[in-house]
Amino acid sequence: MAGSTVGGTDEISKTSWQRWRPLPYLLVSILNATAAVLLYPASVELSAADDVNSASCDDFTRFSFCMLMSASFWAGCVAASLTTKVQASAHAKSACGCAMAIWFHSMLASMSMRSPSCRYGLAPAHWYETFAVCRLVSKTIGLLWIQMLIASQLNLLEQSSNRQYRARCFHKFVMVQIAASASTALLMLVGRIVPGLWPTAMLLIVLIAVLAALCNLAASRVAIGSLAKTFFQLQRTLHAAELNDTPVPVRSSLRLARRFAALQVMGVAFSFLLTLLPVIGLVICCLFFDPFDSPGFDVDDYHAIRAIASMDPYVIVFWRESGLKVREGDTGNPLAWFTVFFQAFVVVGNAAVVLLLSGGNRLPQVNKQPCQCCGWTCCCVRLRQSRAVPAKEPDWSPLWKEKVEELALRGITLRSDLLFCQRELFSMPGWQYVPCEHKTRDVVRRAIIPLTSKEESSYAVSMFNREGSRRPQVMVTHNWGNCFKDLLAAVISDALQECSFSLAARLLEDDFDFLCQLLAKSGRLGDTYWICAFAVNQHACICHSNPYDRDPITNELHPVCNCSSVNIIDPDGRSTSSEINKFDDMMYHLAGAGGCRQVIAVDESLDLFRRAWCVAEIAEAKRLHMNQALKLASRATIMQRARTLENLDVRSMSASSEADKELILNKIHQSRNIEQFNAELQSLIFDPKAGLLESWNAMDSLQQTGEVGRLIRWGQADAGTGKVWKAWEAHG
Repeated sequence: MAGSTVGGTDEISKTSWQRWRPLPYLLVSILNATAAVLLYPASVELSAADDVNSASCDDFTRFSFCMLMSASFWAGCVAASLTTKVQASAHAKSACGCAMAIWFHSMLASMSMRSPSCRYGLAPAHWYETFAVCRLVSKTIGLLWIQMLIASQLNLLEQSSNRQYRARCFHKFVMVQIAASASTALLMLVGRIVPGLWPTAMLLIVLIAVLAALCNLAASRVAIGSLAKTFFQLQRTLHAAELNDTPVPVRSSLRLARRFAALQVMGVAFSFLLTLLPVIGLVICCLFFDPFDSPGFDVDDYHAIRAIASMDPYVIVFWRESGLKVREGDTGNPLAWFTVFFQAFVVVGNAAVVLLLSGGNRLPQVNKQPCQCCGWTCCCVRLRQSRAVPAKEPDWSPLWKEKVEELALRGITLRSDLLFCQRELFSMPGWQYVPCEHKTRDVVRRAIIPLTSKEESSYAVSMFNREGSRRPQVMVTHNWGNCFKDLLAAVISDALQECSFSLAARLLEDDFDFLCQLLAKSGRLGDTYWICAFAVNQHACICHSNPYDRDPITNELHPVCNCSSVNIIDPDGRSTSSEINKFDDMMYHLAGAGGCRQVIAVDESLDLFRRAWCVAEIAEAKRLHMNQALKLASRATIMQRARTLENLDVRSMSASSEADKELILNKIHQSRNIEQFNAELQSLIFDPKAGLLESWNAMDSLQQTGEVGRLIRWGQADAGTGKVWKAWEAHG
């Protein structure tokens, strides 16, 4: 276990050179070298009837093969780079898949300039048509994948900024391209099954290819306009910030966001150019040349599939204009050489576009301390693929199941949280709430328990929750020793899709009404959260006893409740009436219903990871494959204190009582041994590929796009008043 811990934290302290992993690059080199050796053009045996002057393979074919194979090696290195830099990012993994599709296509593209006097190494001639089809499929997948990367950015930009950037329009163009690709595949299949329909099928494929390319251009044009819009919005916000003499962190964040927006515009514009040039060539080919009317271009042979079906107009022009001359041994045609360089340029360009759209070239070095003068922080959401809840045969009794389902319906809206803070919390008789001092346990003892004493219920089902309890969208795991203000700020930051909660905490103190207005405009006041302080009936567990909870201001023990309820004592965790022994079952129930995720509200001292209940909830959420989001005060919190989490052992963690701790340990024993649980806990926190901490270090272009959207939203909300930017000075 210690080894896994050290390995996880040492990953943070390594330099860039030490963290460089050469294995993916080595594999790319081996695969490209092997393909080059096995497929290197060689001469073919020609019969006397062949109308050629020489049986030797010409230099042009060999040069084109080497040129395109070199471009393929670059595409492979881009894919290798993405696999080593962004292990914790789902978006970058998707970009890596796109780069691999481009790499595979580019290796096949190296066999696109063959003259009849040449063969490709050991590959039989009857494989060439299969290669052409595979090339078509991989190229189509690569182009559509690039569009999907752009679509995900536009979607997140709209969500994070609460503005429209024509994401739906972009999606429609992408769907047309997908339909066109499916139609092309169907026509190719029909054309090969029914030979008489092959010329007609080829003509339809060309027309569909033009339509798909035009949709690709239109989609790229929409994306360029939307991303350019974000650039100019950030430019205006930065200009206003400079005029108002806003803090340096604000201006630094806006400059970084503006530069990122400019790079994304450049990437999409480059993709637009790489699509536009072949479309122009395809239109020229269709208008001025007959691709079927060529001595070296029979509609029934492999060249038709390779050139027309692969939507490569430069190959069509090459075979129509220079194919015959190549057969005669004349390799000096400028168009032929231009075609080779252009294909290599397209391969290199598409790989560069994927690298730019992935953000893999701008990942922050995890060994560096966070920049204290910059508010640019990474997005901490750790998404998992949706999976079914692990099979489990509940052996719940009817009363047990009833209580589990009752607990699962005690979520309260964010609006109710804010109303509690605004109306009840600051008006409690005999007690003055101090946001920076009072913890969640203080609020429970001095506000929640007194307010619900008459009803003897949880706050979620009491009359004070005017909107009523409901099924939660999010379960919040938090430490009762954390400031209640920070707990509420973590929930607000989740609703606003913020990565850290320091800005929300500052606004809670400085301008509560402004923050409520922002949440209302964002449409997030109806988001529903399950928070144990509000959801659990405190009158059934702790209200009549208080051996140690003291007010941090007066150092006096909080008073106990005088209600008539009976606190349930459940040392073995089997009571059907108890609520605190059913958290894992309730999580299973929520996960089975679908859509519920977990927010982990971490205090600044990271004590949450030393609380047995909290760690058990985090581990259970992982087991149930719930999406998890880590909410911290700032990135500096985790960077400075990550090593304090080494050698965590659930046996040494604290709980409200020894009985609670024994209950948790017994539950762990039922599914695994303690050492296994500790090892899994270390992996959950420190795993360099998918750990909670690594999720904070990774920052791909999708997460940076979210930051851009949030800056635009905050700039719009500030509207020149300086309220947001004043609070931002403490953010980051």
